[in-house]
Amino acid sequence: MRKTKKTAALLAIMAIAGTGALAGCNDSKGADASTPAGSETMANTAVQTDQDGKTSTASVDTTAAPAGTDTAASTDAGASGGDAAAGKTLFEGTCQGCHPNGGNDAGVGPKLAGVAGLDAALVKDRIVNGKGAMPPGLVTDPTDEANVIAYVMSLQ
Repeated sequence: MRKTKKTAALLAIMAIAGTGALAGCNDSKGADASTPAGSETMANTAVQTDQDGKTSTASVDTTAAPAGTDTAASTDAGASGGDAAAGKTLFEGTCQGCHPNGGNDAGVGPKLAGVAGLDAALVKDRIVNGKGAMPPGLVTDPTDEANVIAYVMSLQ
């Protein structure tokens, strides 16, 4: 009987650890981020629900990036005047829990890569004010804010 309890406890620990490993935490460090030749882009709609249960939808452009286009974060300042590489580091620690795979996939929050019409002003507004499930003020330092904006804009 004692051996059965130990075995059950060990299996429970392994199951919990396995669940964490399979929870969608995808680290794409070192992976090339580019559009493969001949790939087809599928429609993506970002939907967020506010506190009152109302949803807002933002349709995105389904036009594929030209084959071989590098979509990885650059260190260019971009429209926000920030550093996208520094923003990526902050994004991975603060935002990736809801915007998995560096913002390239949807999770609790919408996919942030390849969103037509997304501009730095809208990204800043969402960081400062939040919307739906996203709380306001997750990034408060102006330099960090500019860096995260530059990173998100580099995903477009």
